[in-house]
Amino acid sequence: MAVYYRWFCRLEEVITGTMLVLIVVLMFSAALLRAFKLPLVWADDVASLLFSWVAFLGADIALRHSRLVGVDILVNRWSPKARKVSEIVVYTIMIAILIAFVYFGIRLSIRNWDRDFQTLSFMSYSAVTLSLPVASALMIISASTKLAKVCRQFSDDCYEVSRDVPARPAASGHVLPD
Repeated sequence: MAVYYRWFCRLEEVITGTMLVLIVVLMFSAALLRAFKLPLVWADDVASLLFSWVAFLGADIALRHSRLVGVDILVNRWSPKARKVSEIVVYTIMIAILIAFVYFGIRLSIRNWDRDFQTLSFMSYSAVTLSLPVASALMIISASTKLAKVCRQFSDDCYEVSRDVPARPAASGHVLPD
């Protein structure tokens, strides 16, 4: 199961990175072609679609790699046990909020089913709003994984969940120095 999860996480990173590159290429091409009076009228709609997915999937990747923004100046002064208790509370609250995002995101996507893009009339705007519940569900998995690790390692004062990031081969450049 862990092998499939690592494979899925890597696939998510590749898809998100590819979409980010597509946004940059698309927006650069649209601006360049606009200068030659050949506008890509659909470029903004496609970029909006891709951006919503990149933003939310990127949040899941950031959560998995412990790179979400946080203020830890006070927490770093606490004992290891107190830090772990606070992490358990934070991950539990995060999961509860993400469950609400999944529920309301699905409702939002259903409401937007009949709404079309301005230039992509063949595609429902739900393709954009669906990024919220899908990425939130993925974040629930990531947060639950982190929560389980904190609970399993609760008695180990040396363990810090913020340093527990997915393993990468050293050659890929993704290994963070200790």
